[in-house]
Amino acid sequence: MLESHLFVTMGNIQNLRCDCWLAPTDEDLNIEPGWTGSVAGLSEAARLSTGPSFRAGKSFAAAALNWPETDPLPVFTSVPVKGVQSADELRPRISAFLREAARAVSAMPRRETAQTRVVPLLALPFFGTAAGGGDLQRGEIMRAILGTIVRELPTLGCDVVLVLRDEAAFALAQDIRRTNVTNYWSQLSEEHLDQAKSLAQKAKKGRLVPFLGSGVSVTAGAPSWEGLLDNLAESVGLDPRMAEQFRKLSPLDQANILQSLYESAPSSAEKPKEPFGSLVSAFVRVERYGLAPTLLANLPSDGAITLNYDSLFERASADAGRSRAVIPQDSMNTYADTDSRWLLKLHGSVSQPDSIVLTRDDYLGFNANREALSALVKAHLMTHHLLFVGFGLKDDHFHEIVHDVRRAMPHDPGRPASLGTVLTLNTDPLQELAWKDKLTFISMEHPMSGDSARTLEIFLDALTCYSTASHFYFLAPKYEMGLNAKERQLRREILKLKTLPAAVGDSSVVGVIDEMLRTLGWSENASYQEEI
Repeated sequence: MLESHLFVTMGNIQNLRCDCWLAPTDEDLNIEPGWTGSVAGLSEAARLSTGPSFRAGKSFAAAALNWPETDPLPVFTSVPVKGVQSADELRPRISAFLREAARAVSAMPRRETAQTRVVPLLALPFFGTAAGGGDLQRGEIMRAILGTIVRELPTLGCDVVLVLRDEAAFALAQDIRRTNVTNYWSQLSEEHLDQAKSLAQKAKKGRLVPFLGSGVSVTAGAPSWEGLLDNLAESVGLDPRMAEQFRKLSPLDQANILQSLYESAPSSAEKPKEPFGSLVSAFVRVERYGLAPTLLANLPSDGAITLNYDSLFERASADAGRSRAVIPQDSMNTYADTDSRWLLKLHGSVSQPDSIVLTRDDYLGFNANREALSALVKAHLMTHHLLFVGFGLKDDHFHEIVHDVRRAMPHDPGRPASLGTVLTLNTDPLQELAWKDKLTFISMEHPMSGDSARTLEIFLDALTCYSTASHFYFLAPKYEMGLNAKERQLRREILKLKTLPAAVGDSSVVGVIDEMLRTLGWSENASYQEEI
């Protein structure tokens, strides 16, 4: 059995593609409106799936019965009906969820598709901190959750992702994981972990820009480039006798033929034919994102670039509290509203089907109409370090951009400059030779992880963890019990800065100190008097 891994991300558990998720309730089957409002049938499923033992408080977790196979399975897990009095009360309940979810997953029929993870994925929120009554002990509960998951992982046969919604919880969880490499990063080789840390240093300086290819969306159920063309060929009725010869053509020419077949097919006045881009959009429109998009969305990067049509990365970014303006479709007002964070969609978007670049004609028109977008990519290649994920590096337009950048940059034979790093699933000596002195390649081949796609997810988890520079939890209300004794003492000393005499209030340094306190999570609405 493969060794399980614990992921941590900021996002929305309802928008994440997973096998099972923790649905918080109590012995009386109370479920918060935030859950029942977004998941149809949840309350009824809780009533039908929990027995006398659960309702008597003797068992803590029960998987939903007769749940749709296409949706992640909720596992109802109870918080103490009178509220959380101690973080230790949650440990057996978290263990119960993990064991019940692992049992339920083992009984599920595994769908043998390209999108199936080699290891099932269980997701849980910041359990016990909302209506569960543990809101005043968030730091202590975080340590209890992480510790319990780590203890249960060796026997689960599943990966686990902790999905958080606030910056302080996320920062604390990442800080805890950075301090214990053995517990949290044993799935990565020492070389992979060092490479993730090196890229994280670039990310913390704002120099790392993700460049997303179709592989990022595949684990969420979106088709690969080849899969999309196969779907389109079946939809437009390509003659099976032509299939072998058809696949020998370049993808651009395949797309041209499919568009021609689609547009030449008869239509009716009652049902006018939609543009070819709308058909493409229907095949790539996916609702739930996988681990790769949400982990990349949590990197401290203002910019991102993609060739993908889907909106998974945009949705993951918004769920992480890092909404992005989409270029070129959004207005400058949207750009300002997202704190100058942006996503450049070079080949169009499902939200605007007529913008999709797929056929050879589309590519030829691209050069004429989108020079400004190409210029933005070139500028980032020259001033930032691009991280290519899920990317085949076969796109002709990308080759043109790299060629132009290399020609514009000063040539120094003694110090060849790498324009970026490519995370590949497999070692490809020919690709590395073709891009020598232009791009750095990191292969995800690793015998201990089960498969390269899973190693990539774990690598991105480490990259996100080590690039999280925030210590927002340090002064955040309700997190003091998550600190050790020395940290709590330091917290008290820092808080004393807010008690300085009014006489120093006119100093220009006060504003700097206030900004520092806010960066550490200090809140004007909280009372710190007892700590000081």
